[in-house]
Amino acid sequence: MIPGETPQMCHKELNGTSYDDILFQRVIIEEMGELLPAKLLAECDLSLAESILEIGSGAGEWLRAVAHMYPHLQCIGIDQDARMVKAANVLAQRDHLGQVAFLAQELDEILPTLFPQGSFDLVHLSLLGRYILTANYPALAQACAALCRPGGILCWTEAELPITNSSACERLISLICEALQRAGQSFISNGMWQIAELFGSRSGIVATSHSTYTRRHLGITMMLGSWLRDAGCGALLETHPHTFWGWDTHVIYQVAYVIEVSAGQPAYEAFVRQTLHWSQRVKPLLLRTEVIGETEHGALCDLLVEELARQDFCGLFPIVRAWAPCL
Repeated sequence: MIPGETPQMCHKELNGTSYDDILFQRVIIEEMGELLPAKLLAECDLSLAESILEIGSGAGEWLRAVAHMYPHLQCIGIDQDARMVKAANVLAQRDHLGQVAFLAQELDEILPTLFPQGSFDLVHLSLLGRYILTANYPALAQACAALCRPGGILCWTEAELPITNSSACERLISLICEALQRAGQSFISNGMWQIAELFGSRSGIVATSHSTYTRRHLGITMMLGSWLRDAGCGALLETHPHTFWGWDTHVIYQVAYVIEVSAGQPAYEAFVRQTLHWSQRVKPLLLRTEVIGETEHGALCDLLVEELARQDFCGLFPIVRAWAPCL
């Protein structure tokens, strides 16, 4: 929010776009305390860079903040949500950021035909967990790595589902995990399932199967390093004598953030507003996968409103940022 701006002014300028989405993006940036880690900026000096790309830019809070800090940079943001892209362009024009542009684009169509290979000094993938059923993350990482200049940085900032003391929030999260599992979304490879089944048959222990597996988290943050390595990112270390099976390894830098969203904390209000919207956005998925009925969903949302408003509500919102140079 620029100096002197009020939420009411922002609502008016955005022509009905949800201010809650924008506020939540802003709070995440503020609570993380940095636009990018100092170690990353030491490797990729943006004062000497020419252009950056953000995938999953939403309403452009992060990219506009970078553009204010480095006004010489050409900045492009991409998001699947055309409504948020429109809002991002309105805000960029309002801030007189002529070097910033936002495009509505399906994530799986970010191919070399969209931008020439090696176009950007930094490519930032931002909070793409919301597209977990529509995005091919490994392919996206490879496409983004190809867009980095040699020595450029591929950075991925991703969040897990929150941890709270609200029974309704925890129930909603468990239903989302179950719905994702029923929808066929899992980061467990077929090879892992085969090993589990083979182990179970030989040991006499009931094996974990697709149908009995209980998912407890989104699971996306643990995959970031693997996807960046598979995309060819990271400096290659010489084989260490103690490395398992003599495998070489690409170094992927990672840093974790934990945002407290408990009652009374700076991020609380934005978290509550976003969570209540989120409970409605996931409703079609929950009903389609039949993990809950409409009446029960309504009752759960009513309880969620009550519990989030309690003074003793506590919660944490975990975020991981992974980055590496593209060779």
